[in-house]
Order: sequence, then structure tokens, then C-alpha cells
Amino acid sequence: MNKQTKREIRWLAVKVLVIVLAIGLAFWGYAFVYRGKTEPPAKYLVTNQDAAVYSLRGQIQMLSQKEDLIAFAFEDRKKEKEYGTYIIPGLKYTRTFLNAQGSEQAVCTSMTPQGLAVTDEYVLISAYCHTAKHNSVIYVINKETHRFIKEVVLPGLPHVGGLAYDLDHDMLWYSSNTNGIAQAVSIKMPVFKDYSYADNRMPVQVNQTCSLYGIVRDSFMTFYKGCLYVGCFNKYTESSIARYAVDEEGNLVNTLDEELGMNFEMAVPLDYSTISEQAQGMAFYNDKLLLSHSFGILPSRVVFYEQSDKRLYVNENSAKTYRFPEMIEQIVVDGDDLYVLFESGAYAYRGYAGNVVDRVLKLNLPKMESYEEEKTLLNIE
Repeated sequence: MNKQTKREIRWLAVKVLVIVLAIGLAFWGYAFVYRGKTEPPAKYLVTNQDAAVYSLRGQIQMLSQKEDLIAFAFEDRKKEKEYGTYIIPGLKYTRTFLNAQGSEQAVCTSMTPQGLAVTDEYVLISAYCHTAKHNSVIYVINKETHRFIKEVVLPGLPHVGGLAYDLDHDMLWYSSNTNGIAQAVSIKMPVFKDYSYADNRMPVQVNQTCSLYGIVRDSFMTFYKGCLYVGCFNKYTESSIARYAVDEEGNLVNTLDEELGMNFEMAVPLDYSTISEQAQGMAFYNDKLLLSHSFGILPSRVVFYEQSDKRLYVNENSAKTYRFPEMIEQIVVDGDDLYVLFESGAYAYRGYAGNVVDRVLKLNLPKMESYEEEKTLLNIE
């Protein structure tokens, strides 16, 4: 091979490399930057229920390589409606407002699912506007029929990373913040049920807005044994869960000394638990604490821990761990089912997420507890 030919080959290789880099940069700019900062135009003026990226069959097929997830979410659920899944509403269009006062009606096309709660009647999903233009919302889904009922618009633009339902006081909690201070906000369920976007023409009326002492961010929450548990997400370091008491009316106990002259409520934790990094949700099941973990496009995890007086729920103390698709968010226990929410169906993420999960999935908890043992027995046989 002469020198001229070698130069031509090297030049061709350089051109190919430049083209590949240009395509890669263009994709990165579109999928990671452009979609995260812009919203596509809204074609409709109402929240869409059929916001699924996949058909049910397509969703199952897309997840077919996830052996554990298929076993927990879809096996033995053929008789259930939609295999027990719930389409996340509003991923394409969501009715909301342009500002906290609710003075201008609008449609958001970049709502990002975050929080999850389950009651006897409803499956509730919270979402925030990824471009920070529109009020956050809670989607209300009929638990039995799986049909979208309505959107409930919240005051302001909270990240709403957590939802929690207090059955004893019929109270719904969501996570918020003001000026960097973590807050828990409650809504009385009768008010929540009566809310109508068309009739109210403003965000829903909240019951209590209480600042949370001792936690940097209220990234997720759950209600368990008469207390509100609030967890903080950290990317690379261990974090914590704080436990707060509620009074007879279901309000967070305001432990701030009134003599200090402060004009806001603040609750102080009863105790703390230490957790591993990148936690997105928590739930209790029998004697177990369950944590969901995810960050970016890395695989998600659902981790089982034995409850302990030491309250140290870190990786090395885990009892069982399962890997699931990326971008898992909040988890909720209802009976023997673990409801699981992902944010990968949001417009900002579905351009590059390898596994887009556009439905709330129900996982079989008894099967999850015994699955590894069952697989070992099968392998032995």
C-alpha cells in the first residue's frame, strides 16, 4: 500500500469520525437539552387519558427482557384489567395554569411524573412542569376502572416528588418547598374530591403547609403507623428519612416555639433513618422497608431491608435487591401489591430512555419475597 493510499484511508477515517461525532452531538443536543427546555405545541385543551407511548402489548414486549419485572408485574394478572397496569395520564397534554394564582388557563406538554399514592378509590400521580412554566398537578385515576377522572392543579410549581395518603384522617400529603426549605403540604380529601378545574378556575385549596426541620429536601414520602415519613434524595452520598408526628386532626405537629415570633409552622422529626444514595421512594411491607433507587439512565433498583431499631438502611444491610428499568420514582404498598411509577414516559426523557415505562405497574410482593429462593430450587432441579 503506497503513501497516497494510506493518506486517503486516514482522511476517510477522520471524515467518518467527524460525521459520527456530529450525529452524536446532534442527538445529545436534541434528546438531552432541547427536549428538556422546550415543550411541543399543544394540540388539545384538555388532559389526555390515552397518553401511552406503547400499547399494553407493546409495553409488555418492550419489557420482555426484564425477567424479574415480567414475573412480578404480568404473570398471573391476565384476568385483571390492563394486566393490573394504569396508563399515566397527561404525558402529552395536561390542563393547568401559567402561574401560582391560577389566573391564566394553559396546557402543559412536558409534565413529568413524580409521586404516587393509592387509596380505596383512586390511584393518584403527581407531576411537575419540566420547563417550569406551569403549575404542578395530581392526576386522579379510578382504581377499579383504570379510567382517568380529572386533574387537580396545585398552587405553584413544586417538584411534588412525594405523595402520601393518611387513611385515618382522610388526608393527602405532597412534598413542596419555599426558598429552599423543605415543606409538607396537606389537602383534605373531601376538598380534593370536590375540586373541578372548570368550576374552580384556580389551584386547589390546601389545608396545612408545614416546614420540615432537619431535612434538606423532601424528595419522597409515605404515611405509616400514624406518622409521615419524608426522605431526601442525594446523588452520591448516604441520605436520611425523617419521621414526623401528626395530631388528632391529622396535621403535622407544629413544634416551633411561638415565643420566637415566627409566622410559619415547622415540624421537628421524632427520629431519623440512614439510607443509601439515589433513593426515590419508600414503602413498608410486613417487617420490611422497601426503597426504590434510580439516577439518570442507570438501571433502577428496588431494595428490601429488614426493619431495625438501628435504622440503618444502606446497601450492605439489604435483604434482597431487584434491578428494574431506569427512572423509577415513587413506590406504594397496597395489600400484597407494590405499585411502581416511572418518569421515563415524560417528553423530556422518552427521547433517550432505553426503556420507556408509561404505566404504573403492580408488582406481586409475596412473589418478590420468595422469588430468589424459587429460582434456586428450579435451578437445582
